[in-house]
This record gives sequence, structure tokens and C-alpha cells, in this order.
Amino acid sequence: MGARMKTLMSVSMLVAGVLSALAAFSVSGAAPPGREAGAAVKGDAAAIAIYRAMHQAMREARSLSYESEYVRETGGKEIGRSIYRLSLRKPNYARLESRSEDGTRTGVLILDGRQMWIYWPDGRPYIHESDSAANTRDVRKSYLRKDAGEGGHSIARETSVLGTGMSMTIVDPSIFHGSPDLMDALLESVKSAGSVNVDGEVCDIVEASYLGGQRTRVFWISRRDLLPRRLEETVRGKRDIVVRERWRDVVVNGAVSKDRFRWKPLAGWEEYRLPSLDDGLLKPGSEAPDFDLALLDGSRFRLSEHRGKVVWLSFWRLSCIPCRTELPHLQSLQDKYAGEGLVVLGFNCADGREPAEEFLRGKKIRFSNVVDTTAAAREVFHEKYQTAKGQSALPLNYIIDIRGRIAGGWYGYEKGSDQGERILRSLGTVR
Repeated sequence: MGARMKTLMSVSMLVAGVLSALAAFSVSGAAPPGREAGAAVKGDAAAIAIYRAMHQAMREARSLSYESEYVRETGGKEIGRSIYRLSLRKPNYARLESRSEDGTRTGVLILDGRQMWIYWPDGRPYIHESDSAANTRDVRKSYLRKDAGEGGHSIARETSVLGTGMSMTIVDPSIFHGSPDLMDALLESVKSAGSVNVDGEVCDIVEASYLGGQRTRVFWISRRDLLPRRLEETVRGKRDIVVRERWRDVVVNGAVSKDRFRWKPLAGWEEYRLPSLDDGLLKPGSEAPDFDLALLDGSRFRLSEHRGKVVWLSFWRLSCIPCRTELPHLQSLQDKYAGEGLVVLGFNCADGREPAEEFLRGKKIRFSNVVDTTAAAREVFHEKYQTAKGQSALPLNYIIDIRGRIAGGWYGYEKGSDQGERILRSLGTVR
């Protein structure tokens, strides 16, 4: 694999990692989990109103179409450029056609009302989530298919597999169909940055900040139809990633034939299946990989030294909304069942020590936590406890029995879930 392809893959994975927790959150049509108590959106009221009106305009439109120029950069260098054309229609129809800048690679996504289809007229590209041995480049006549009920999908999260230089669109087109804006739960502030003329449209500029400025988005929103004409997103990390889009030919409530949203594989086409996150979970009965890492209190935690006790291992990060909800729940379990031999261990290999420690202190989390961003810690999470290549999500939970074997593993957390307790009950830890 060439160096450029490796760079594109690694950057795509960095972008996905910022929202890894939301990957585990089911896009069910319900409102996204709320931000923490007391953490209301800050900023000037007018800018917040414009920001909200942009999303509302998408939700209320009967149809919407536009073309967008899409550019990705990191370290001041362009790493992806493409053009995509999108058509949306109520109640649950979409067609997104993307092509690389040089026109050599194309990818098509179609939502036909019930299912989402993805295919590649010029041959399937390398997909970083896949096992490379099972995914030869330029495989023609193959497609992906997913169930996609109204309000229960995310088109933005599928565009990275089109192979045309895109990662995720800045605004998720599925908002149009009633799916939640997953970033809304992480929104902290919105402010105005004036107004400007963009391609003949008078636009208000609003800047939105998420996760303490780890991610920012700037929207140039037309006063005429309350939809953006320019968009820019910055994801800050070891290497900042900047995505820019420029919308053109925006048409709201125009006539869009249902024929644009019909597609079926022709004879001889084969369905291609991406490995799922669950495919990468360690199997019950397998030995839990050992590790020896420092805890926040300065002591060390070696997993194999806790044989004879049940260990609940929970991987988390600050940007993970379900993680923030689950950690206090885990503390209550630790308090309740420590006398029965339960050990709860938090594991964060994404965030710095100070912000993680501040959060845990504020939440009164007292159980042991590894907060370590070294290569050794990242290997534990990304390779030892997840085996699906190029995929990750949070929270990731494992329960390890007294013999040091996996009793169960799963992604995600929903308030009130007793999934973990059921496993503990089967081990005799909970009665």
C-alpha cells in the first residue's frame, strides 16, 4: 500500500476517533443524550437562533438538493478533494453521488425509503475498515446494503466508504429525514462572526464550538433559505484536520422524481459485507490480554494480578457522552459489590491526565483509572481488546472472570441497562 493511501487511512481513522463514542450510540430517531446538567449552550442569542434555524430548515424542507466541493487538509497539506451531488426527498429518500477531483473514482449512496445502497461504478476502493486480504482493490460489481428506516440512519457516517476522498460530511444529511444531530449533545457555544456575500447570497457567519474547542465548525448561512453556502470544520489533535465544503445550486422544495432513488443490483453483482464492531469483540471464554500500566494515583495495575476477582474493564474518553453517563453507574456498582470481589477499572488512552482527572474528581469517581496516551496503552485498546481493523467505538466494556477469562463484552451504554449486572449475576458476584 502506498504512503499516500496510508496517510489518508490514518487521517480518516483520526476523524472517526473523535466521534467514536457516538458510533456506539444508536441513531434511533430519539433526541440525542443531553449535555451535562448546567452546561447550557453559551454565546449570543442571535447566533444560537441562526444555528438552530439552519437545522430546522433542513428538517422542514420537503426536498433539498445541492452540489458541494469537499476538501480535507492536515498539516497545511491537502489530503482529499472531491465533488458530491446530493438529492433528498421526504419521507426517507436520498441520492449522493461523489467523484474524486480527477474523475477517476466514483461512489454512489442511495436511500430508497427502507434500505441504503452503496456501490462503486468504477470498482470498489480499498476500505480501511475491511480486512485487506479479503478486499482486493477495483473489485467491480459489488455493493453494500443496510437497513435504514426513517430517522434511523446517518448518511454522513457512510460517505467515507465511497472512496472518492471524502471522510464525513460536515452536516449530516440525515437530519433532513429526522435523525438526530449527534454533535448537538457536544455543542458548548455559538457566536456570531458577522456577515458576508457568498456567491450572491447574504450569509450570516456563526461559529460553533464543541468539547472545549476540540472541534469547531463555522457556517456561512444564507438569510434567504437559512441553509449554509460555506462550511468549515476543524478537529484539533496531534495533527489538526480541517474540512471545507462549499454548497452550490441549492434548491429547496424543488421537484425531485422518486426514480432517482431506485436502484437494485444487476445480475452478477455481489453483496459486500463490512465487518461489524461486534466482530472485533473478544469472545467469551477467551483469555483476557494482560497489561501492566500506571494508574492516576501513581500505583500500577497488572490485570493478571487480580485473578480471583471479577474485573469490570471500561474503556472511555471525555468526548463520549454515554461514557460520562456510565462512569457514575460503575462507581455505584463498585461501592455496592467491592465486598463481593468486584474490581472496576476505567481505561482512557485518548485524553490528557489533567482534564481526565478533573472530570473524574467532579463526578466523584473513585475507582481505579488508567489515563495513558502512550503507544503501549493505545495498543491495549486498539489491538488487544478490539480486533476489527480500523474500527473502534466507546464505551467498550468487558467483564473478566476470576480465572482471567472474558465473561462478556459489549459496546455502548444506555441508562438503566442491566447488561453488565446480568453477567455479574451469572458469575455469582451479584445476587
